[in-house]
Amino acid sequence: MKNVLNQMLLLSIILFSSCSKDLLEKKSGSQTTKTIKATSVTTDLTISSVSVSSTYPSWPASNAIDNNTSTSWSSVLHTSSAGTEYIQFQFGTASDVNYVKMTPRYSSNNSGLSFPSNFTIYYYSGATWVASKSFTNFVNPQKSTTNLPVVIPLPVTVHTTGIKIEATKLGTDGSNYYFQLAEVAAGYDAGFDHFKWTGNDNSVQQNRINNSGSDSFNPTRIFNWTQDDRDPLIVSNNNIINGYPNIYAPNIVYNGAWNIYYGGWDNGEGQHDRVFVTVSYDNFITFGTHTLVVGNGAWYHLNNETVLKNPDGSWLMYYTTLPSQTATKNKPGFATSPDGVNWTPNSGSASALLNMNGYSGWSGADVNGSNVGFLENGIYHLYFNNFTDSVSQRAVHHAVSTDKVNFSYTGDVLAEDVVAQDVKAFTYNNSTYYLMGMHHNGQELRYSLSNSLTSFPASNFLFGNYNANDLFITSMGFVTNANRLYGIIYGAGPNSNLSQNSLHARWLTKKIIFISDRTNARWGDIEKAHGPNQVVLYMNTNMETGHFYVYDTDGTTLLYTSPQVTMRSGDVWTYNP
Repeated sequence: MKNVLNQMLLLSIILFSSCSKDLLEKKSGSQTTKTIKATSVTTDLTISSVSVSSTYPSWPASNAIDNNTSTSWSSVLHTSSAGTEYIQFQFGTASDVNYVKMTPRYSSNNSGLSFPSNFTIYYYSGATWVASKSFTNFVNPQKSTTNLPVVIPLPVTVHTTGIKIEATKLGTDGSNYYFQLAEVAAGYDAGFDHFKWTGNDNSVQQNRINNSGSDSFNPTRIFNWTQDDRDPLIVSNNNIINGYPNIYAPNIVYNGAWNIYYGGWDNGEGQHDRVFVTVSYDNFITFGTHTLVVGNGAWYHLNNETVLKNPDGSWLMYYTTLPSQTATKNKPGFATSPDGVNWTPNSGSASALLNMNGYSGWSGADVNGSNVGFLENGIYHLYFNNFTDSVSQRAVHHAVSTDKVNFSYTGDVLAEDVVAQDVKAFTYNNSTYYLMGMHHNGQELRYSLSNSLTSFPASNFLFGNYNANDLFITSMGFVTNANRLYGIIYGAGPNSNLSQNSLHARWLTKKIIFISDRTNARWGDIEKAHGPNQVVLYMNTNMETGHFYVYDTDGTTLLYTSPQVTMRSGDVWTYNP
């Protein structure tokens, strides 16, 4: 059988030399990935005239457009910050504008002087001034060795003959208040069309970047796994008093919304495993009620479900059952459903067990924690483990069925002591790839990637635990739809007896970095996600001017370098490749 893992090349960091092109293209298989580089030429528009609300003697408005940051324009003196002053400048002809630059007058200690706290940027429509972007309590700018501008991208590109900056809360120079700027400018940079400012949510020392999740599956770009910032993502409704919080074994199916199935102890129903579902209608931002769908009935435990939606619209669930507290041999059972919510049978039953032919010792096998179902071309595939095997003989076993219940053993697909949890299929470069996820009740998840359902190469490290709350990883399920791998939801807990698990999430996202032009500080190497489509970038200051860098989901392939831009605490951006 042909396996792909040994054919995968080591990824290399793509280095970009400076060039004048905005769009660079690189081939990846049969697909083309566009790499957007910041413009490297000056795009400021020529200013034909400038006017101001007032002028301090010997600090004329012309100082703000003389390309000399050692001279400044200043308004008249105010005795408090509660004043209104403006500067407006015109271009020779109507032009596209999507950013405004304001270079402060800086003090000897590198702090901005008389830079406004509250101000609005307007553009001229040809008949009136239209507000484009307003700021309240703007952080006072800082510089290092160079007089850094404050670069403000506009929410949308405007076609205009002029820009007006109106301050309504003035900055200070000692005990006096003015509106002062060393330089003003505006222009258009195509780079801002691909990285747009979309608001500010007032979060402290954070930026959020939307549309930064994974794209269509690429087997060489499944390595940048980002922890959800709400960790854990979903917790049991139980607590230590009423029955112990312990849920795990997630399995996720897209059905217009996301059905997140899981097993364990929930809703105060005691320490017997059952299968529940919660639904997310907004891509894992919020979750519905926790609903019991298959109970244990007269059996002791029922858990480790795999849920399949068949091509005809019907649903199938495989799960692990244990008949009694004294029993030691788990076996897989099944249930069917017309809608994914109402299941038959809806509790453990001896009449709903799978049959296995060709696997010697099936009656004595302990098939626990692994009964992965996969359907392709009318054939049901079952991947399972047997914990009565000696450690040296353990493997991921494989069987097939045409009626979903009666299986025939075909052999082992992976000769490792790992617990198979999920198998999903993807296409890339006209080939089918099967991704298997697995764990070993330790501090990591592993994966194997193959072109065959009956043979998987040696597993590789996928990611490790995040902190002490997910120290023991007990289960996982891929989040997939329409040839996209969104991420992984996994069950894990803090103790070795595996009795306090919750559901955690690691999303496959692009890597977002910001590097400050003032200090060269680099932010984004420690990042989180908020759902599968938003990356949270953590800062240690409240405002910086520099550049964003967007890398693909391998964490190394550079996709985008922003123009110079000022980012503030709480800013929200949207990446548009």
